[in-house]
Amino acid sequence: MSQSQPAAGFDLDLSALLARLEAAIAWARAEALSIDFGVQLVLVGAAMLLAFATKRQTTAVFARIFHIDALKRFKRQAVRFIQPIAGPAMAWILLSAALYVLGGTTEFDVYLLRSASNLMGAWAAIRLLSSFISEPFWSRTVALIAWTLAALNILGWLDPTALFLDELGFSLGADAEGNDRRISALTIIRAAIVLAVFYWVASFLSRLLSTRVEHLPSLNPSARILITKAAQIVLMAGAGLMALSALGINLSALAIFGGAIGLGIGFGLQKIFSNLVSGVILLLDRSIKPGDVVTVDETYGKVSTLGMRFASVKTRDGHEHLIPNEEFITSKVINWSYSDPSVRIKRTIGISYNSDVRLARELVVKAAESVARVAASPATRCHLIGFGDNSVDLQIRFWIRDPENGVYNVTSEVLLAIWDGFHEHGIEFPYPQRDVHLVGSDTIKVEMAQPD
Repeated sequence: MSQSQPAAGFDLDLSALLARLEAAIAWARAEALSIDFGVQLVLVGAAMLLAFATKRQTTAVFARIFHIDALKRFKRQAVRFIQPIAGPAMAWILLSAALYVLGGTTEFDVYLLRSASNLMGAWAAIRLLSSFISEPFWSRTVALIAWTLAALNILGWLDPTALFLDELGFSLGADAEGNDRRISALTIIRAAIVLAVFYWVASFLSRLLSTRVEHLPSLNPSARILITKAAQIVLMAGAGLMALSALGINLSALAIFGGAIGLGIGFGLQKIFSNLVSGVILLLDRSIKPGDVVTVDETYGKVSTLGMRFASVKTRDGHEHLIPNEEFITSKVINWSYSDPSVRIKRTIGISYNSDVRLARELVVKAAESVARVAASPATRCHLIGFGDNSVDLQIRFWIRDPENGVYNVTSEVLLAIWDGFHEHGIEFPYPQRDVHLVGSDTIKVEMAQPD
């Protein structure tokens, strides 16, 4: 098999690659060891070292401009923009100055100096423009891709690199119409860039829509989350389809994977799909919504966020429980603030049979009303609910309107107030009493043990 013949379905032309490699080696032998190249290399290295060594000082000098009263409010943003470009911008200035002096006074071929100057100028401009992107990841990604393309174009390598990447490909065979389906490295890179761009655009539009929806007073929290999540899914799916289209994949072929996806949902993704459907149901029927105070099994807390797969319930101790949406559909859930934030709390209190029951009831009501969180309406009640073995049983019933601030803490305050009131007025708490009756006619024999 010859070097230029494709191997295993790949379309790489090895003879063209070797030709380019030989041309690069010939240029290095002719130019890299010349005096012109050495002088330019020293100037480029010195300019880069000086520019990046004084990066902090350059930023500080620039920041002094904003000490003027009229510009002080812009200082922080200006420093944020100038800090990442201070080094390359200063290097571009120094290299441009060296290029002007060396190019005007000598017969040198200033290709290296001109290329380095253009590269630093492109770096500074791209870093400045990418600083307007708030997310650090996307800012660095855009800057890297843009500067790589700019560097290849400045060095004259953009077209050869694109041609080389296009040759690194493989064929998928012919489609139904007889056209050859081929995927190359250039196609994959192009699809990745398209996917990144559309994903960023989709994320930006999703955040913009979420911000607008949050300010619509006519929509309840569940409807806002449902609209936001639905729009996010549609936008992300659109970004993926655009990337597949850029890859050259016929979108109608995706129908083949529909059955496989359905089969996967039926077996491996059953729980995930169940949680997604449960999340949609919760958002539609509004039985659980952000801000509700709920009890799920032994978890008591406030629903902070409600997503498509799980709900975040934050407890009073600061723990955040991520509960699958399916639990809210299939389990018993107490929603303390479903239709009304008012919650009635009941507690049983026992008093001695020797105590004044009517006075005890008045003291219980008075003690509960002295606690700030106890609501004045509906009124607090205290009922006699039974005569126990050891005590007269009373039950206090009081209301609160802020269950998200805790139930046991306000109950503790009420019981402490009752404790103080009972002790002040002589109401006794009973002690457990047990009477032992001995039945039988036999005499009980008692012996005293002798000490050893």
